[in-house]
Amino acid sequence: MTAESAPPAGAPGPGDSALSRIVGVFFSPGRTFESIAERPTWLLPVILWVLCSVAVSAALVPRMDFEKMMRERFERSGQKVSDEQLQTIVERQKRFAPVFGYFGAVAAPVLISLLVAVILWGSLRAFGWDTSYPQSLGATAHAFLPSVVGSLLLIPLVARQERVDPSAMGDMLRSNLGFLVERNAKALHSLLGSIDVFSFWTLALLVIGFAAAAKIRKGQAAGVILTLWAVYVLGKAGLAALF
Repeated sequence: MTAESAPPAGAPGPGDSALSRIVGVFFSPGRTFESIAERPTWLLPVILWVLCSVAVSAALVPRMDFEKMMRERFERSGQKVSDEQLQTIVERQKRFAPVFGYFGAVAAPVLISLLVAVILWGSLRAFGWDTSYPQSLGATAHAFLPSVVGSLLLIPLVARQERVDPSAMGDMLRSNLGFLVERNAKALHSLLGSIDVFSFWTLALLVIGFAAAAKIRKGQAAGVILTLWAVYVLGKAGLAALF
């Protein structure tokens, strides 16, 4: 390629489109995350995650057994309500569930991507490793693409059910070890639920992505990312045990 025909610095090269990066994350993550580090993008993976999250909510909301959920909640809290009061509460839940369900489906992927990117960016900067927030957000958004795969696999499982307990959805796909114990063993269930194929896949992509962004060894990136993940897992299990 001659100097006249060379693309300008920062311009996307062949196979460097937003769509090609989605494919590249699954089949050539090393080269793809190097490209993201050079020219960060994040919008398309977040949009895909949002769309799949909305699709899961569309399958879930009509199948939620509100009456069973509310009865169990009142039993756990020791409260007693009449059938008339229960039906009033159930009807209110049915009216508001789609609003909250779809809002959460849109907001959660966006907020998770932004928050995780901030935490990891700040953590790497604290160690003196040079990376920018756009690089962090680009790596994070693409590293969460396994969540899109998990959602696509979950949708037909939910659609086959007549009634679905949202609290049991984490065990439905059998991608983690949470299904091996009862959900009332809250701390243990939370810990085993974190031993998840899609979580480990995301962690691996985060390590590759941040090693490329900060130009550090993968072992250094893994040390920071896995430590933060372990703190999150233990904190989540502790909260589950308390509440």
